[in-house]
Amino acid sequence: MKTAVVLNGNAKRVGPRLIANFRQLVPERDLYISTSIDEARAIIVRLVDDGYDRIMCGGGDGTFVQIVNDVVDRIRAENLAHPNNTPRPYPQIGLLRLGTGNAVAGMTGASRPTRDLMRLRDGRLGPPIPVDMIVAEGKRFPFAGFGYDGELLNDYLWLKERVENPILKKLFHSAAGYFLALGLKTVPRHMRGRGISTTMRITALEPAWYMDPLNHDEPVEHPAGAILFEGAATVASVGSVPFYGYGIRIFPFAGQKPGTFQLRVASVSVFHALANLGALWRGSYRNPQGCFDFLCSRIRIESDAPLPYQVGGDGAGWRTDLEFSVDELPVPLVNMRPALTSGNG
Repeated sequence: MKTAVVLNGNAKRVGPRLIANFRQLVPERDLYISTSIDEARAIIVRLVDDGYDRIMCGGGDGTFVQIVNDVVDRIRAENLAHPNNTPRPYPQIGLLRLGTGNAVAGMTGASRPTRDLMRLRDGRLGPPIPVDMIVAEGKRFPFAGFGYDGELLNDYLWLKERVENPILKKLFHSAAGYFLALGLKTVPRHMRGRGISTTMRITALEPAWYMDPLNHDEPVEHPAGAILFEGAATVASVGSVPFYGYGIRIFPFAGQKPGTFQLRVASVSVFHALANLGALWRGSYRNPQGCFDFLCSRIRIESDAPLPYQVGGDGAGWRTDLEFSVDELPVPLVNMRPALTSGNG
């Protein structure tokens, strides 16, 4: 299978030593290093046009999101330009663990990048994992969110940009950085009564299913037009993969029903979330009064006040009104675990 490796040259872990190691495992013609979004997009166009069957991206979830969008846009443009030809399928897209959160890399079983390149070379892979991408504002991604997660991400980025101490800088490339932001910025703000919380209305634009925690998480169907949630909320997140990064299983129902993503909307305090962090991390947290899980294919979220918004772990400003839907075709992801045959678990 014709495979290319595309590295984000601006990623902290992509340096001369790593590139030298990669050159021992990847033919020079198949190894690409980008230094800007425009350069990365040009590389993807070339790889698609050259018929690569598999594209491995070296970076975090943000790098993955960018490459997925570039690949899909290019192939759809080709298919539209040649409507009488057999539609061209998507290449498999893989992620080498070189980012910070690595939500997608964790789902696909990625480990050390050099070890994964050896697996690729030797063909020790599982069958590809089809994953439905979520679309909003014309962009595809595996997870996004309003509220706490956007608030925490903004705090993390604010602190990360201002830290000068080299030891602390290293911490901000691990889960410890998020806990520092939580303790230094997010929690104090909530203690002063200034944390994120607003009235929110979520409407199902196509049928959706509530995962009922009082009945063994049995799905309960809601028709198109139903109001899934209305009231004060602190977080509303969507995901088609189980993880948010660092193995936190925020979306335990993601992937259970093809053609859907999970919506999790909650109205709990940050202190309640911290008290239940273990269950949240494992994906076992249920709260019939304060946390509501749905499987959806198209929804609209409206809030009374602007809320911090993140897409794929990257800050995306503030929003009061957004529509989320499932993209028309799933993207096949490279499966680094031969034992993992299907699904997103």
